[in-house]
Amino acid sequence: MNKGFILKAKMFESGIKVTKDAKKILDKQSDIWLMDDYITCSGITLVYLDEYATVGVNEQSDIELIEVGGELFIKEEDNLIKARVITPPDYMRDEIMIEGKSICVYCNTYTDRLRLQLISGCMNKCKFCNAKEFKYEFNSISGLEQALHIGLSQSKVRHILISSGSARVEDLPKITEMYDYFAKKYSDLDLDIMMTPRGFISYTDSTDYEAYLQHLKSVGISGLSINMELNNEDYLKRFCPEKAIIGQENYLKFLSLAVKIFGKNKVRSLLIVGIEPLEETLKGVEKLAKIGVNPVLSPLFPYGEANFPPKADLFIKAREESEKICERYNIELGPLCKPCAHNTL
Repeated sequence: MNKGFILKAKMFESGIKVTKDAKKILDKQSDIWLMDDYITCSGITLVYLDEYATVGVNEQSDIELIEVGGELFIKEEDNLIKARVITPPDYMRDEIMIEGKSICVYCNTYTDRLRLQLISGCMNKCKFCNAKEFKYEFNSISGLEQALHIGLSQSKVRHILISSGSARVEDLPKITEMYDYFAKKYSDLDLDIMMTPRGFISYTDSTDYEAYLQHLKSVGISGLSINMELNNEDYLKRFCPEKAIIGQENYLKFLSLAVKIFGKNKVRSLLIVGIEPLEETLKGVEKLAKIGVNPVLSPLFPYGEANFPPKADLFIKAREESEKICERYNIELGPLCKPCAHNTL
């Protein structure tokens, strides 16, 4: 295990202390270097060695971001590692209003990815996610386009993640229309969708899955992120009740069909490390790798009923064992884009 990842795991556990002199450099770089977004995308984004890491700022952390000779370094014990900080583009100051809403309701930029958010809020009530705190409502296509153009003008991004909370069943046709609109109009962009298994009008009618996936492929979607979150059925029922209703069997069927239609390294699925026992997470990794899906390991960001202190040793072991599993099935851990791994293991 490389030392860059070990340090990343430690910072996911303890955060990083930003010294006064380091803050002076960051404040000159941007006054929004510390982001407050969804719990998985909040903090300071560091680039060091071969790693990208978005971690929380913690004044009690033994790991520090310091200034030496006008440059930034991560200090861990007696080790100094040169680092830089990726600061958000100016539009993420959240001062631009579009159709009565802040621009950051529509889109956000992280490393080399722009997230386009079709829906605010979420119909699901996962116990580890703060999306449920936001009012459930669709963003307009006109508002999304305005925000997208501003975001692209200020961000050097390689791909767009079309994301949103899960839609109500009656809204499934509407969100499909929005997928179609952006995929067709912006065919020059690399567009991925983060979504739940579904057909045209249902989450649970698996007979419609293949036709729906073929449709997404035909309109120009590049890849998919279909996040199982947890492997163990009891944990899933407790922490992700709506996903438990869809069921793991349907998740795996949808994912398997997605690999068939979109191809290898185009379909990924996230598992959270830190809620269920590690052996359950690793069972999930194997189920995904076996069908050609890139497993993505997310460290638990403590929140709500899943307010469990994360441990670096757990993250390191999860990564080590998952890599062994993936090697057996000739598949890589995702995300394959290094900058997009800023908040994953």
